[in-house]
Amino acid sequence: MLLSTEVQLMPDKTLFTQLAIFLTVLAALNHFVFKPVLRIIRLRREKTKGDQTRIEELTKQTEGLVKEYEGKIHEARKEAFQMKEAIRREGEAQGQRIIQEARGASLAQMEKASRAIQKETEAASKKLEAQAEGMSRTLAEKLLGRAFQ
Repeated sequence: MLLSTEVQLMPDKTLFTQLAIFLTVLAALNHFVFKPVLRIIRLRREKTKGDQTRIEELTKQTEGLVKEYEGKIHEARKEAFQMKEAIRREGEAQGQRIIQEARGASLAQMEKASRAIQKETEAASKKLEAQAEGMSRTLAEKLLGRAFQ
């Protein structure tokens, strides 16, 4: 076996062949692999960016709808409270009317009863006067022993 200790510093013809194969493989990989993969990555990035924009728009719309909903709920509660207060005031007014009517009816009934008692008292008083007069006549007749005229 021969051992060669020479180092060649000049490129030989295989370098050009290897360079041609490398450039051919690079061109094929660029055309069939790198460009399609980069195109897919770009499309995904654009789609993701579009989806993020759409998500932000929907989030803003949702926030607006939530604020509108909360505003409507607040207004409905306010209206319900006002209606409740109106009903309460109306109930109080109606209660006061009923109390006044009852008070008036009670006073009228008390006056009627008072007049009836007064009439009965006068009638009883007249009856008692008549009885007292009759008794005093009878007593006088018995004491005097004769009829009194």
